[in-house]
Amino acid sequence: MASPKTFDILTEELIEILASYLEPLDMVHLGATCKRLYKSINRPEVWEHKAVDDFGDRFTITSILDSAGLDLGEQNKPEPTDWRQYYKERHMAMSQMNKDADVQIAQSEKDYEEAQELLRGFQASGDIDSLSRAAQLMVGILDNFPGHAGCYHLLGFTLYVLNELEDALSLLEIGSMVDPNYEPIIELTQEIQGLLDGYGSTMTDAAPLLDNAKELSNRLKAALTAIFNSFDKDKDGSLSPEELSEFVFKTNGSRPPAAFLSQMGIQFGKDAKGYLTLDGFFNFFLEQTLEDPIETRRDLEKHGWDGDRLVRCDVARNA
Repeated sequence: MASPKTFDILTEELIEILASYLEPLDMVHLGATCKRLYKSINRPEVWEHKAVDDFGDRFTITSILDSAGLDLGEQNKPEPTDWRQYYKERHMAMSQMNKDADVQIAQSEKDYEEAQELLRGFQASGDIDSLSRAAQLMVGILDNFPGHAGCYHLLGFTLYVLNELEDALSLLEIGSMVDPNYEPIIELTQEIQGLLDGYGSTMTDAAPLLDNAKELSNRLKAALTAIFNSFDKDKDGSLSPEELSEFVFKTNGSRPPAAFLSQMGIQFGKDAKGYLTLDGFFNFFLEQTLEDPIETRRDLEKHGWDGDRLVRCDVARNA
């Protein structure tokens, strides 16, 4: 019985891995050695994975950004129908880019600085268009420099400020594969993971603070309503500066300045007298919960509620 040829014992997966280490011309030469390798090398999956390895996972990135509601404009391109042709075009484009490397590097640095400025502007204005423009710039840089870890960090941060935490982690994970030691990615990943862990608390059966629409859950609203009513001594449906001061003192252990008390109503919701309403109370806790859910659970506990189960502590003890 004749022994099998070396390549006959290779699985399709192993051939695909082998191809990822070859230059494109070497892949073509390998495919010319026999019918089986020709068929294997020309599988769309081989060229797709080769393109991702060499030029970055562009279409996964743009899909995530698009699903978050960002307008990528001309950067939002459909996936190729012919991955081998796509690879050929990208390889030629990168070869040309390398000839003008100094110009491209200078432009990418300029675009990166502009994206950073746009993100700072968003934090001041809340203009979603600035986030879209920043994302467009980052995708453009990654087209030429797929190993630019800073772009993945800024894209992850963009999704973070949009509260798309799981998608932000997905982009940061791609960035960590590009540069496992890039500190901003590591730090942002840890921060987001902490927030996600906080949504579920440390208990596997903890009651959620938010619903699927990222609004306060009904159980949290019930708890907050009870707390609000306990400080609304005159039962007028709002917290006067004195009543609000008592709430803050019991929560944080210190008396807030008068300016803080008046600003609470202005910022989150006030009645005709300028006092904080129940809806304003909800709005305050929604903002806090989105930023730091663990803090919300701790605040509940200071007012006699089980922060995990969202029931009164005396009920939790008897459950």
